[in-house]
Amino acid sequence: MAQLSDFEIDIQTKLLRATFLNNLAVFTKHMPEVAKFYQNYTPTRAKLTFDHNGEINMVSEGSLVYEEKAKENSYKQAELFFYEPQSFTYNLRFSENEVLFEHERVLRDIYRQREADVKESQFNILEVEKNMDFLMMIGVGLGFHVERLFQICDVKLFYLYEPDPDCFYCALHCIDFGPIIDNCEANGGAFTLKLGGNANQFVNEANEILARQGYFNVSRYYNYRHYRSIETDKTFDKIHELAYRLGGGGGFFEDEIISVIHTLTNAKEKYPLLKNKNLYNNPLENKPVFIIGNGPSLDDTIDFIKENNNNAIIFSCGTALKPILDAGITPDFHIEMERAAALYQWVDSVGHKDKLKDINIIALNTVHTNILKLFKKSYLLPKPKDGGMDFLYEFIDEGTYPSVYACNPTVTNAASAAAAYLGFTSLYLFGVDYGYIDEEHHHSKGSIYYQQGSLAEKNKMKSDMKVAGNFVKEVHTTQHFDSSRSSLEMLLEKMPELSCYNCSNGAKIQLTIAQRYQNIPALTEIDNKQEKVELLLTNAFSFKELELLDLEYLFKEKLPFIKSAINQIIEITSVEVKSRKELAQLFSDQYKFIQKFKAQTHTKMIYRFLRGTLNYYQTNIMKNAYCYLDKNKQRQFINSALELFHEHLLWLFEELSESYNKPSKI
Repeated sequence: MAQLSDFEIDIQTKLLRATFLNNLAVFTKHMPEVAKFYQNYTPTRAKLTFDHNGEINMVSEGSLVYEEKAKENSYKQAELFFYEPQSFTYNLRFSENEVLFEHERVLRDIYRQREADVKESQFNILEVEKNMDFLMMIGVGLGFHVERLFQICDVKLFYLYEPDPDCFYCALHCIDFGPIIDNCEANGGAFTLKLGGNANQFVNEANEILARQGYFNVSRYYNYRHYRSIETDKTFDKIHELAYRLGGGGGFFEDEIISVIHTLTNAKEKYPLLKNKNLYNNPLENKPVFIIGNGPSLDDTIDFIKENNNNAIIFSCGTALKPILDAGITPDFHIEMERAAALYQWVDSVGHKDKLKDINIIALNTVHTNILKLFKKSYLLPKPKDGGMDFLYEFIDEGTYPSVYACNPTVTNAASAAAAYLGFTSLYLFGVDYGYIDEEHHHSKGSIYYQQGSLAEKNKMKSDMKVAGNFVKEVHTTQHFDSSRSSLEMLLEKMPELSCYNCSNGAKIQLTIAQRYQNIPALTEIDNKQEKVELLLTNAFSFKELELLDLEYLFKEKLPFIKSAINQIIEITSVEVKSRKELAQLFSDQYKFIQKFKAQTHTKMIYRFLRGTLNYYQTNIMKNAYCYLDKNKQRQFINSALELFHEHLLWLFEELSESYNKPSKI
């Protein structure tokens, strides 16, 4: 094609300008911050141009971004994606152990029902349905591939990430974003745009989208990378690395039943709750705190910890208690966070029962009362996003008793968060490995994991991935440990006043300082340490506001409201569902229904009870529905699975009604 004449260039330029102004009007309506950003924007790196064929293109650092035929080749790329899409399927891992919870039994029944009909899908569901519930796209280029993809299929949730704002500025001149946004909204979804930022922020925003729209959308999600660059490659790799986090459902209704039982029982015992650190003084705030986890590197540092037992505040974490007591180390605080009653056997197997009576325990409000009674005195950390605490917050001030951020998923998270919320400023991590160099040395050799015949005996721990190491290049880790590492990083990001030294030979932890224990400056003995510890506990924890409340009676009054919410959830899907797409809309309606409970203090507990179970059941019913090519069999499966789900919800209410004022079964 010949070069364009000046007249043709003028016409094309005006058309591009008209498209840009139209898009500014669209974004002024839907995303005013984007419109404002580009109102008087001047690109610095990537700019529009007309190439040697006289077609619109983009030039960056002196080179054309598209070799030629930008629109035609972008259309072809979109069509290729349609026929060979990059998609990810969510899978629920079932425990190999005996089934303890009813929810797991029912979820297995749903899986087995689908497996009896059909195995995992071997076909492209996109060709069959021409519909995507969730599309994450990395790179906008000139946008022509977006335009084409929306021409050949419907997209409900569209998340577009463009690392370079210049590129999106160019795309605003080339395609009309109005129909794209309208298409998403017409399908009951939304268009989300992220400009700039990094790969971690991209994944976090994806999680936020699911939190707003429903986690069932992760059952099968599509990932489209338009162009290759250092930044887009990092983002694409990060999705593969962290995709498992997107499937987190937030626990089950049965978990919250246990939480309420334990919270009410602990309140009967008048165990005090942690107060806001602004309401008291910590006489030890500037003293070093040792967070002692049960990672394999604890074996190398345990002598150093013992030598400094009187020179630091010692937090022992979960199963680390046995090796440090065996070594003659007496912690100032022991930390526990698991809610299951079975944890009692783990703590009891530590031995040293006489020593436990000399140690104060700090635990989440969800920990079983019998475990707390093994120790000298018990103090509670308010757990965030927890049914038991949501109930208590109806009667006490959350500002006075703030929930302790980033206190899970492992006990070292609870310990680090407890230290931070108590006002300590210097943390040293020992045995907080979040990984292991050798799969046969996954915990301290002195722990019950290597105690022959113990309930926790485990000679080898298979890893899920490898991550960067603290003192070595890389270490093995599991999804659970990696989530724990991420949680600690979020705590440190939220509390920049904390100095955290990673003395563990495990995973690298962002925002910590790698510090070999041999290089720690000499520590001096803490004067009157035990006296100051007791003073801190007395001032930092209180039961005053709960003293006169009949919490069991108050909880009983909530039961009719919980039953009403369950009935309304069931009603939404008590119809003959004819297709997977119709199911997606009904699940969206259910999810939006329970979201309403989240905003009010007096209904937040109901939201907490329902959220996790709804997420897991919706996600897994949807995941299995994708496996059917036969529409009639798919319809039968969907309606049968929904019936099992409805029965389970009714069973859950009966279980709650009969159990809230009795000891925990599990």
